[in-house]
Amino acid sequence: MIKKFITFAVDKPIINHILMVFMLLLSVFAYKDIPKEIFPPSVLDQIHITGAYHGASADVLDKMVVKSLEDDIKTISEIKNIDTVIQNGFFSIRADVKPGSDNQLVLSDVKDVIANVRRDLPADMDEPIAKITIHDFPLLLIAISGDVPTKRLLEISENLKSRLSSYKDLSNITIRGDADDEVLVEINSEKLTAYGLSKESVYKAISTLSSIFPIGTIEQKGNHLYISTINGEKSVESLESTLITVSSKRVRLGDIAKVSFGLSDSSEISHFNGLRNISINVNKTKEGNAIALSRDIKEMLKGVQKEYSDVVLEVYTDTSIWIKNRLNLVSSNILFGLILVFLALFMSVNYKIALVVGVGIPASFMITLIAADMIGYSLNMLTLLGALIALGMLVDEAIVVAENIYRHIEMGKSPREASIDGAMEMFPAVLTATLTTVFAFLPLLILSGEMGMFMKVLPVMISILLVSSLFEAFYFLPLHAKELFSIKNTQTEHSRNNFWIKLDLIYEKILEVFLRRKKSSLILLVMFIVLSTAGMLSLTKFKLFPEFDSTQIYLNGKIDVNSKLEDTEKRVTQIEKRLLEYYKENGGEGEVSSITSVIGILFNSDQTFDTGENLFHIFINLHEKAPENFFDTYLNPIFSLEYDGTDMIREHKAQDFAKVTQESVLEEFKNMTLPNGEKIFSDINIFVPQTGIVGHDIEIGLNVVDENIQLKAIAELKSELASIAGVFDVTDNAREGVKELKLRVNEYGQMLGFSEAYVTSHLKGTFLKGEYAKMFDDKGLMRLRIEDPNKDEDLNIKSVKLTTPDGQYVVKLDEICDFVYKKSYVKIYKEDASRVRTVIARVESKTILATEVMDKIEPLLAKFEKDG
Repeated sequence: MIKKFITFAVDKPIINHILMVFMLLLSVFAYKDIPKEIFPPSVLDQIHITGAYHGASADVLDKMVVKSLEDDIKTISEIKNIDTVIQNGFFSIRADVKPGSDNQLVLSDVKDVIANVRRDLPADMDEPIAKITIHDFPLLLIAISGDVPTKRLLEISENLKSRLSSYKDLSNITIRGDADDEVLVEINSEKLTAYGLSKESVYKAISTLSSIFPIGTIEQKGNHLYISTINGEKSVESLESTLITVSSKRVRLGDIAKVSFGLSDSSEISHFNGLRNISINVNKTKEGNAIALSRDIKEMLKGVQKEYSDVVLEVYTDTSIWIKNRLNLVSSNILFGLILVFLALFMSVNYKIALVVGVGIPASFMITLIAADMIGYSLNMLTLLGALIALGMLVDEAIVVAENIYRHIEMGKSPREASIDGAMEMFPAVLTATLTTVFAFLPLLILSGEMGMFMKVLPVMISILLVSSLFEAFYFLPLHAKELFSIKNTQTEHSRNNFWIKLDLIYEKILEVFLRRKKSSLILLVMFIVLSTAGMLSLTKFKLFPEFDSTQIYLNGKIDVNSKLEDTEKRVTQIEKRLLEYYKENGGEGEVSSITSVIGILFNSDQTFDTGENLFHIFINLHEKAPENFFDTYLNPIFSLEYDGTDMIREHKAQDFAKVTQESVLEEFKNMTLPNGEKIFSDINIFVPQTGIVGHDIEIGLNVVDENIQLKAIAELKSELASIAGVFDVTDNAREGVKELKLRVNEYGQMLGFSEAYVTSHLKGTFLKGEYAKMFDDKGLMRLRIEDPNKDEDLNIKSVKLTTPDGQYVVKLDEICDFVYKKSYVKIYKEDASRVRTVIARVESKTILATEVMDKIEPLLAKFEKDG
C-alpha cells in the first residue's frame, strides 16, 4: 500500500505540485485568520451565575440566596467544582462543567435550580442570571476626554460602543464611568412629619407618577389609535406641581420633596493622565485576531474623531502590540533557526539532498498552520514553543529518506526507481521513530484542570508537526528527489572534503577504544549520566513560567473602607500628580506613554477583580522595550512576520522601573497618616502583571469552620512568609469591610405594633436609593429614584422617626429597636460551598523560588492540618 502511495506521488507531478501551491495559499489565509495571543486559554467550560440586591451585606446574601443555590447546584452530576465570591450587594458563582458534558443541558439544569430558589427571594430582587462563560481576552482601552459635560462624553461613548458591537469577534465592551439618566426625588422627612404622612405611603404614591406601558388600541372603522400615557412629566416644574394622594391626603410633590433631573451615581471613575474621562474597555473572543482587530478599530476611530471635534479619542493599553512583538520574537527565532538548519545541511550532506530536505521544512509548517486554524488553536507563545522544540526533529525523517534515495542512485538505479525504492525501504523505521517521539509528548494530554487545558496545545502542536513532516517525507520529498537527481551531471557518489574525513577518523578511534573495553565503558557512561543529572538538578531551579517584561505596571490599593468614591478619587489624584511630576523630572517620559486610573475597582494579577468605593487601580502604561542585543537589533526586524519598532524606545525593564517607582514615589504615600495617626492608604502595591494560569507566586487557601482560629492561622502564616528573604507583598483576602448593623424590634416596639417587615418597608427608602418608577424622555428610558438627602451627611440613625402602624404616635428608632453591630468582610470567598480565606505573596525569583518558599513553610502547614 505504501508503495502505491509513493508511486502515485512520484508519477503524478502535476497533482503533487498543485497540492503544494494549494497548501501555500491555504497557509497564507490560515495565518491571516488564526487568532494571535500570548498564551492559550486555560479556563474550563463554566456556568456563571450572577445576582444582586442593593443594600444587602455579603453575609445576608450568602444566607438569603447563595447557600441555597450552591447546595442545589452541587447535586447536578455534570458540575465539577463551584467557586463563589460574595460582596455587599452582589454575588458571583462559577461552576466548572465536567469535560464531555453538554453545556446547554447543564445550563438548563442550573436555570431550573434558580427557578426553584426564586420563590424564597425578595419580591424586588431580580432573578439571578445564569449563562455559559464566554472566554474573552483584553484587547484595548479607549479614552474619551474633553472640556464638555459628562453627559456629552457618555453619549459619544454609547455611540462608539454601538459601532464596536458590530465587530463579531469583540465581546464584553464596557464603559468605565457609565451612568443612567435619572429623576431623583429627595424626600424631606421633617415635612412628612409635619403633614402626618408615612414614608411607605409616600413611596407608593410616587411610584404611580409614571407608566411606560401601553394602555391598548382602538380599531374603529376609519379611526385606529394606539393609547398610552405621556410616560411621566418631562420637567422639574411639572413634577413638583403634580398632586399625589397619600393616605386620603392630597399634597404637591414639591411640598414634601425636591426633584432633579441628572445622571445616576457611577460605581467607577476613570482618569487619563490625571484628568477625568470616560473610557471603554474592549475585550475580544478567543477566535478573534488581536492584531487585525486592533488595527481595524484604530482605523475606525480616525473616522469617529472627525465627527466629534470637541473631544479627544485615544487608544491606550493596546495588548495587540505586546502580542505582536512577543510572537515576532519567537517567529524570528524559528526562521533564524531554519536558516541555521539549512546551513548545517549544506555543510554536512550533498547540496541536492540538503535542498530536498530544506524544502520539506516549510511544507511541514504550512500543514501545521492549516491544521491549527482548523481545530481552533491560536498562534501563541506555547504553540510556537512547540514549533521551536520540533524544529530540529522535522528534518530527521527527511534526511534519512533523502540519504537512502541517494544511496539507491549510487547503486545505479534511475532517479524514479531510487526515489520509490529508497522511500519505501525507510518507511517502517521512520514511522516507528516518529510515533515514538509523538508518544513521548502525548502523556501531557493526561493533565487535567486548568493546567491540562493550558499545556495540551504543546503535545498537539508537536504531534501535528511531526506527522506533517512524515507525510512530507513520503509524498513531496520523493518527487523532489526524483526531479533534482534527474538533472544532468548528477554525481553518483558522495563527494567528501578533508574536514569530514578527519572527523570520521577521530570518531572511529574513539569508538574503537569504547568497544575494546565494553564493560568499563558502559559503567563509566552510566555513572557520567547519573552524576551529570544529579548535578544539574542540584544547580537548576524549577520555575514553570519565566518572568516576562511587560508594557504595563499595576499600582493598586485601598483607603479606609468607609470612604466614598470621591474621597478615593482625591487620593488617587495625588498619586497621579506625583507620578507625572517624578517621571517628568527624572526622564521617565521616554519610558511611560500614559497613566490611567479606575477608581472603584481593583484588578488582581490573576485576572479577577474587586469592587468598592475605597478601591483604586492605576495603570502605568510603558513604551515597548528597545532592542538590547544583536539579535533584537538586526535580525529580529528581518525575520519577524509583522515587525513594528516605532514604539520600542524604553531602556529599562518594567520590573526595574516598578522598583524605582516603589522606592521613590510610593514609600511617601505608604507612610502618609491622618491626624489621628491612622495610615491613609491601608494597602498600596505596585507590581508587573505576568501571564500564566496562576496569578500569584504563592497562594494558600485556609478552610476552617471557626473564624477566630482561621484569622489566627492567617496571621501566623503571613508572619512566617514575611520572615523569608525574597518574599514580599504578603497579604490575604480576609479584608474587613463596613460594619453591619442588625436591628432587633424590642418588646416596647412590639407592643406598639412594630415588626421587622414594617420597619424594613419604612426605612428602605431612607437608606436605600431605590428605583420606584420608570419614565421616557426624548432620548429614551429614565429611572425615577427616591433618596433621603441627609442619610450620608448629618443623619443620626438613632434619631430617625417612625410613625406607629396605627398612625397615632411618632417614635424614635432607638426606642423600638435594639442595635447590634457586627463585623463584616469586603468579600466572602467560597469553594464548593465552604468559606475559604487565602494568603497570597510574591517572590523575588533572583533570591528564592516559590517551590523553595513552600518547602520552608511546609512544617507550619502540616501543623495547621494537624490542628484541624
